[in-house]
Amino acid sequence: MKVQENITISDDFFFIILIIAFLLSAILKSSYWKHTKILLKATFAQRYANQFLREDNVFTERVNIISFLIMSLTFSVIIIKKLDVISLPRILIIIGLVFIYYMIKIFVIKVLGYLFMIKDFSKLAIFFSLIYDRSVGILLLPFVLVLCFFSFEIYTELLFFIFCVVGVFILAKLYMLWKIARRMYDVSHFYIFLYLCTLEFFPILILGKSLFIG
Repeated sequence: MKVQENITISDDFFFIILIIAFLLSAILKSSYWKHTKILLKATFAQRYANQFLREDNVFTERVNIISFLIMSLTFSVIIIKKLDVISLPRILIIIGLVFIYYMIKIFVIKVLGYLFMIKDFSKLAIFFSLIYDRSVGILLLPFVLVLCFFSFEIYTELLFFIFCVVGVFILAKLYMLWKIARRMYDVSHFYIFLYLCTLEFFPILILGKSLFIG
């Protein structure tokens, strides 16, 4: 009875989370679609990223905030489903940890930019570090809905597809960060490698260990 109650609670909670995520995506579509399209295209062409950065107004800030929330909710649901968590407190903890991880990353990049007196680069690093995550979070939202509520015999294949898409976006993000750091700001290879290992590779390795080994 207790297990059944937990499963019911988790399903209801997934429903609420996805309702919120789709509501946020509807807001992007109805009110900020012009800037949202630029954000999504920026993951495939740098000229759109430059266009998004040049505008830098209240609309782009709202798109950043809304897409950040969608990204956090999408990744949280994927992690929860992969770990097969049904306890409501643990679900809330995972969602909180995802939010905290991204906030810590933003804070650390800003501090590093201040310490090394490269504030312009830190702004670009935050943008390109999150733009790929934001985009994949929005694009994967329909697949996450299928993952949660459709009882097809493709659960494993769908989860594998989701992780492959995330992996491709991560590789594209790492390449873009390396290129910007070297070509535009001539940052040392050592510092780039240190940043990527600390804020990009290390969290992914820990998460991968939890998802596939632990």
